[in-house]
Amino acid sequence: MRKKTWPLQEQGQFLWRLGQLLEKGYSLSQAIEFLEIQQPVLRRRDLQHALSLLRSGFAFYKVLEALSFHSEAVGSIFFAEQHGDLAQGLAEAGKLLLSRARYWQRIRKAARYPLFLLCAVAIMLAFIQQLLLPQFVQLSSSLDSHRFSFSQIILQLFSIFPSVFTALSFLIGAAIAGYYFWLKKLPPIEQIKIYLRIPFVRHLSMLYHTHLFALQFSHLLNSGLSVYEALQVFEKQENVPFLRAEGAALKEQLVKGQRLEEMIGSRSYYEKELGLVIRHGQSNGELAMELFHYSRLVLEKLEEKLEKWTRTIQPILFSFIGLLIVLMYLSILLPMFEAMNK
Repeated sequence: MRKKTWPLQEQGQFLWRLGQLLEKGYSLSQAIEFLEIQQPVLRRRDLQHALSLLRSGFAFYKVLEALSFHSEAVGSIFFAEQHGDLAQGLAEAGKLLLSRARYWQRIRKAARYPLFLLCAVAIMLAFIQQLLLPQFVQLSSSLDSHRFSFSQIILQLFSIFPSVFTALSFLIGAAIAGYYFWLKKLPPIEQIKIYLRIPFVRHLSMLYHTHLFALQFSHLLNSGLSVYEALQVFEKQENVPFLRAEGAALKEQLVKGQRLEEMIGSRSYYEKELGLVIRHGQSNGELAMELFHYSRLVLEKLEEKLEKWTRTIQPILFSFIGLLIVLMYLSILLPMFEAMNK
């Protein structure tokens, strides 16, 4: 297992450029040698290792596994080698990784400054809670001990907020740890069923798995494989666990005489239109082409939804921080005004 991997942006650029060179007539080894010249020293060593593995007879997807490339990209290259269009598979895998890298970059950019402010406010809250707040609570209670004033309510809420914030941070950390240590060990289909129970993740999960299945299935059918043979290829690969499990399940149901569009339509983790597209494509003999075009439409919908989520992150964080600051000022100023009035 390699200790350091290429950043997602560099992986995507490398695969996309490699696909472009193959389309221009370069052989795979010539294209890698050409790209090696433009890389820094550490990347050159990786590519030299990749060339040695390639010349030893390893499949290219195995070479990318040795370089610890993203598993989804490795799976795409496996399918590209199966259907015989490696150049297109490399270009699509590169575009996918570049798109994912851009999305995470936008997420980090949108959340970086609000998270910095949130940490600064949390430090101020802890300072105020430990040093100033007990004095204001005592002052407010002594001035108005017979009734519960509005300032006392604000002070009580503000005093428990750091504890709530700490508990919430702990729960988020526990959820992330649980995902890696528990959810990752479940079978792929069981993981997806859990995603479908989460309101904001449900539709994203459906769009993602619909695009993944439609795209790779269309490539295999376009290479001349039958539906059954394409499912066998799904089952044989190891880099995309979801497609491996789905290929085995669909193949078993297909042998029992069930129709593909009915099997797909009955699955809750696909968009409902996927079954209709398969039925229409089988009726006119253009199943591969229609699945490919449909996968493009689903990818556009997925990118639009992710873009929408990215635009909403920063305003939500700023609103939350603004509320904290207002509460902080109220907790300090209200007891002072009441003391002045008394």
